[in-house]
Amino acid sequence: MKISFQKKAGYPTEGIMFFWLMKIETKSPAEVVDHFVPELFYDFFMVKKGNIHCVDGKQKSRFILPRQTLRTLHTRPLTMVLSSPLVLFGARLSLEFSESFWEKVEANRFLDQAWVGKETRNLASFAKQVREYIRAHRKNKFPYPMFSKRLKESDWLVNFSPRHKRRLYAEAFGLSRRELLNIHNVQSFLEQTCDFAARSPRILHYLNPDVYYDQPHLNRSFKKMTGFSPVEYFEASSILQDNLMSASYNEDSHR
Repeated sequence: MKISFQKKAGYPTEGIMFFWLMKIETKSPAEVVDHFVPELFYDFFMVKKGNIHCVDGKQKSRFILPRQTLRTLHTRPLTMVLSSPLVLFGARLSLEFSESFWEKVEANRFLDQAWVGKETRNLASFAKQVREYIRAHRKNKFPYPMFSKRLKESDWLVNFSPRHKRRLYAEAFGLSRRELLNIHNVQSFLEQTCDFAARSPRILHYLNPDVYYDQPHLNRSFKKMTGFSPVEYFEASSILQDNLMSASYNEDSHR
């Protein structure tokens, strides 16, 4: 099995973090299981070759991913079964993208889309078409951005009443602020460089006491959202999400 992952810079001011292309080449048909956990990113997928089956354990459903689809924010884990040989294009999109997304946003959904034509042959062509489509269709939902930095509310948002804020969060992301913060807390933990290959990993060394007051608290919160304990997660194989997560953290550090 040969796996390759390419990345192309995006346009952060337009909500596009980066574009990517992953190929899985095999001599005979094979399946690769990928575990996706909640992140504060949207993903546009275009399956050029092969198939992807999604398994939602909580809803006990299994479905084939459409050829072009937008994955909204998820609050629960998802398993993707990648059928090779596979050619998969994608664009990772930030929360800012959702503030100008032209359709209604709901969490835990895959939305059928048609952003790219059949003539797409390489990552540059894919990126060009995706950017052009987003720029042509984007529609700002609010007069000002919701956040000034990460999840810090902007001066415009902070002055509204709690009830009105809930409406704005639901309209923009399909989630409450508390749900966004829960995802952020888990991802902040994952973003740290932790050596879980050790025989007795000391997870306590990586706890933020302002978020998780002890290891059992982390374990409960982490497992509720990801379906794994921290150690189990790092032992599981997730080719696609590992690449996307690593590229996302690098983008954040550069900014």
